[in-house]
Amino acid sequence: MAKRESKNMNKYSDAEIIDSFFACWADGDPDDIKSALYALIKRFGGTHLSDSTGIPRTTLYDMCKDDSNPTLENLCLIIDFLKSQKVA
Repeated sequence: MAKRESKNMNKYSDAEIIDSFFACWADGDPDDIKSALYALIKRFGGTHLSDSTGIPRTTLYDMCKDDSNPTLENLCLIIDFLKSQKVA
């Protein structure tokens, strides 16, 4: 899901947005992963995602930048959050 598509996220369920994030991982394109992460932040809210993962809000947004290289630790925290959302 591209950043420009995140404006129309109301037509997608939480599960669809989460599945999109994991599908980007399967494709292996870092830019797509960053775009999907941005969509997650917009959907769940930067503050909520930050509070749930312990990742500072500014770091979450920095992880989406074109020149960023998110840490594995932060990505794992986000994945743990997403797994809990899919169960809920």
